Amino acid sequence: MLRVQRKQCATCIYRPDSPLDLAQLEAAIADPRMAGHFKGHRVCHHSEDAVCAGFWARHKNHFDGGQLAQRLGRVQLVDDDTMEEQ
Repeated sequence: MLRVQRKQCATCIYRPDSPLDLAQLEAAIADPRMAGHFKGHRVCHHSEDAVCAGFWARHKNHFDGGQLAQRLGRVQLVDDDTMEEQ
């Protein structure tokens, strides 16, 4: 299963008001052989292994793992927050 965050967190880098440079961040995981595609995915900073909801919404069809998981029905939406107050 490919675990994907169900919703964006309040500090998601993919929010429209994010001060971060997305082009620079995405360049770190871009596939240099295939423009617009990624070698991997961005893990949500509130999780240990779930795909960032913002990345998923924007790029789920642009990396091999996302395409395969969708075709095989292996996407699991999760509410995984390791930064919640205990």
